[in-house]
Amino acid sequence: MPRIAQWRDIWVLVLLAILAGGTALMQNRHKPLSVDDIAIREVILQQVRAFSVEDGPMAFSFAAPDLQTQFETPDYFMEMIKAHYRPVYFAQKVDFSSPARPLREDENMRLQSVFLVDDRGASHKARYLMQKQPDRSWKIAGCHLLASDLVDI
Repeated sequence: MPRIAQWRDIWVLVLLAILAGGTALMQNRHKPLSVDDIAIREVILQQVRAFSVEDGPMAFSFAAPDLQTQFETPDYFMEMIKAHYRPVYFAQKVDFSSPARPLREDENMRLQSVFLVDDRGASHKARYLMQKQPDRSWKIAGCHLLASDLVDI
């Protein structure tokens, strides 16, 4: 009788392992990120890195042509970001909760939501307007800061 009990216990463990594996697979239903989503995230992260080392020309290079025309120089651009987009300029943490979504069914314009934690530990939500360029690269065409009720990310 002890051998039957041992086999039964083994089969129960095997069944539990199969069920646990199936549950794990079902929870990971998210599609992998597209090439465009990866590129969009990388542009935002590179610009945040450029702000963190105060590299104005590099940060300015990630702005779409219309923004570059509007702000004319990297120095003027950096002053504006520092004054009006402090959470972006001083971001310590950056998190992308979802892929970018097309804006009005236009694949060349996407909206990317980003959660930021600044150097003071305050959480912020930003929406980046991303514009695909003729060379297929992505540039930042705008950023809108929103209130966030997150404590930290």
